[in-house]
Amino acid sequence: MRICILTHTFPRFPGDTAAPFMDGVAEGIRGAGNEVFVLTPFSPKFRRGKKDQKYKIRTYKYIWPNFLHQLGYSETLTNDMSLKPIVWFLSPFMYFFGTVALYRLVKKEKIEVVNAHWILPNGFIASLVSKLTGVRVVSTLPGSDVYLAGKNPLFSWMARFAARNSEAITSNSPQLLEDLARIVERNSRKRIFLKTRFSAIIYGVYPDKFRPTKKETEKIREEFSVAKKDLVVLGVGRLVAKKGFRYLIEAAPKVLKKYPKIVFVLIGEGDQRKELEGLADKLGVKENFRLPGWVDYKRIVDYFNFADIFILPSVRDEEGNLDDQSVSVVEAMATGLPVITTNFPGYKIVVRDKENGFLVPEKDKEKIAEAITKLASSNSLRKKMGKKSRELVVKKFSWQAVGREYTNLFKSVIFSR
Repeated sequence: MRICILTHTFPRFPGDTAAPFMDGVAEGIRGAGNEVFVLTPFSPKFRRGKKDQKYKIRTYKYIWPNFLHQLGYSETLTNDMSLKPIVWFLSPFMYFFGTVALYRLVKKEKIEVVNAHWILPNGFIASLVSKLTGVRVVSTLPGSDVYLAGKNPLFSWMARFAARNSEAITSNSPQLLEDLARIVERNSRKRIFLKTRFSAIIYGVYPDKFRPTKKETEKIREEFSVAKKDLVVLGVGRLVAKKGFRYLIEAAPKVLKKYPKIVFVLIGEGDQRKELEGLADKLGVKENFRLPGWVDYKRIVDYFNFADIFILPSVRDEEGNLDDQSVSVVEAMATGLPVITTNFPGYKIVVRDKENGFLVPEKDKEKIAEAITKLASSNSLRKKMGKKSRELVVKKFSWQAVGREYTNLFKSVIFSR
C-alpha cells in the first residue's frame, strides 16, 4: 500500500527530541511492506539528508520568511496548556498550504491512505483532501490535539469534521478516545457510532536499540556526580504540568528519609522547570535532584541504562490536558527497568501492576513514595520486574509489531469499501 503519514511534529535531525516516535511509526509501517511518505511542515532546523531517510520525507512551507515557521515540533503550546499568540496568526497559512501540499502528494503519488497524527490540525487537513480526492483517512490521537478540540466551538467543529470523515481513529490511550467521543459528539447514539471506528494502537520502540547495556553508566554517573552505590530514579519527559513531576518532588522527602542516597534525574525541558526547581529547594531535596535539560536522543538509551527505576507520574492537568501512555515508559521497559506510573487506561496496556512495575493513583504523593521505597528496598524485585518489562516490549510493543497493527487497520479501511 502507498501510505502518507501527515504530521506537524517530526524529528528534524538525528538525535532530535521532537516526537522521535514518529520515525518509529514511519519505519514500522514501511517495514510491514508499505511505501511510506511523510509530509510535515518546513522548519529551519530540518537537517535530514538522504542517508537519514528510510522512507520519503516531504516538507511544505506555509509562510515567508523562513524563521516564521514556528508551528509544530512541540513548540506550539505553553506548558502544554495554552496556545502561543503567534499560533492564531500562522495557523490559517498552515492549514491552507498544508491542504495544498497534501492534495498534490495524494494525486502525484497515488496515495491510498493518509494516516493523520494529531486530529488537529492534521486530521482536519486530511479530511478536506479526502473530500476532494476520495483518499481514505485514519486519524491518530497523541494527546494535546484532543485537549485543544475542547477549547472552543471552532476547534470542536474542526475535530468533529475530522472525526466523522476518518474511517478509523487510533490512539495509544483508550481514555483519549473516550475524551474525543465526548467532545465531538453530544448525542449519545452518535457517540456510540463513532466508537465503532476506534482502535487502541500504542507507540512502540526499537528493542534492538533500547536494550540493557552498561557501557556508558560510569561516564554518566560522573556527569551527574552520582556515587556508584547511589540508587537512581529517572524520569524523562517535557517539564510541563501534565507529566506530574511536581508530585514526584513532593514524594521525595518521605523516600529520602528512609533512603537518603537516592538521586532523582529528570531529563527534559519545559515551562515548568523553574517551578520544579523552586519546589525541590523549598522541600529541602534540591541536592538529590538533577535536571540536565534535554539530552541528545541518540544517547537516551544510555541514560535509561544508568537508572535503577523509571517513573512518570502523569496527570490530567488543571486545564484538562491528559498525559497517558508516554513513549518514554515503553523505552524504559525495553531497557529492562521497573516502571512506576499512573493507573490511567493507556498505561495499563503496557504496565502490569506488581509484575513489571507499579500503577499508582493520580497525584498521590504517598503512593508514589511507597512504590519507590518498595523498589529501592529490593534489588531482586527490581531485576525481576525489569526482566518482565523487557519481555513485554519484545513480544508486543516493538515498532515491527506496531507497524503490522497499523497495516492491518489500513487494509481493513481499504477493503471495507
